[in-house]
Amino acid sequence: MKKILLILSFTIDLCYPAAWSQNAKPAETLTFHVTGFEKATGQALIYLYRRADKVPTKPFMHLKAEIVNHVSDITVNNLPYGEYAAIVVHDLNSNGKIDHKWGMPAEPMGYTNKWKLSLFSGMPTFEKLKFFYSDKNSTIVVQMKE
Repeated sequence: MKKILLILSFTIDLCYPAAWSQNAKPAETLTFHVTGFEKATGQALIYLYRRADKVPTKPFMHLKAEIVNHVSDITVNNLPYGEYAAIVVHDLNSNGKIDHKWGMPAEPMGYTNKWKLSLFSGMPTFEKLKFFYSDKNSTIVVQMKE
């Protein structure tokens, strides 16, 4: 009986490669094209989140990039396709962190999914910021809010 199940399983895998390949998550390069930096000084910081991560305090990845001509392109290599969320910060003083004043971010920020922080928006959450990264959606445009 075990031999029959093993042969059947092997036959299904050979005949239907699409069944197992759909579950594979290729790792490719995701690019964030960030526009709207009011000043070309400082650096761009990006905080990347998976569904299980705590937005906005516990990203699974934190990257930085130059700002050139008020634009920054930030690439993430070998990232599996899937759902993510991101927050971009214009780190004006290049200290590598989000500065706050009176409990609110003191540096300009941008969010994925065209989300905007306001007095009535509440805190950013994964659901509010999520986007789906795939081979058809490998460049995410983020507009900074100054």
